[in-house]
Amino acid sequence: MGKTSKITAETLAPIWANRSIPTKKVADMLGIDRSTLSWKRAELGIAPRVTGIVPKANEDTFRRMWLAGVNVREMVEFFGYRHKQAIHKRRDRLGLSPRPVGSKGKSITLAQFREQEIARRMSAQAAGKIRAAGGEDRSQMWR
Repeated sequence: MGKTSKITAETLAPIWANRSIPTKKVADMLGIDRSTLSWKRAELGIAPRVTGIVPKANEDTFRRMWLAGVNVREMVEFFGYRHKQAIHKRRDRLGLSPRPVGSKGKSITLAQFREQEIARRMSAQAAGKIRAAGGEDRSQMWR
């Protein structure tokens, strides 16, 4: 019996699903070669990993950035992509509509987006504190 006989789908699947752990490290953790890992994964019926860059932010962040109008080149840099086409492909996968024709030059910077996010969070937090204090909802009072 070799080392691979002790590897089960229950032990491999959670490690394999964590894309932040490189394949080489997964193989080292199990005490096998990368090629053996690939063979064992297929034998256990575990799907291959999706190739490509692991996004640095979740879909909600991407969606908010896109809808806010963050500059595509800055989004490319933020997410760690190589080409702006990757941003458009992700937008398509998320079902977001393209930006209107003629909106070029009307985008905001990443710094402006971050300021908007801070303001949004502060507003939400302030509204929550008013309600938590047992008073009526006065979040619209100052608008």
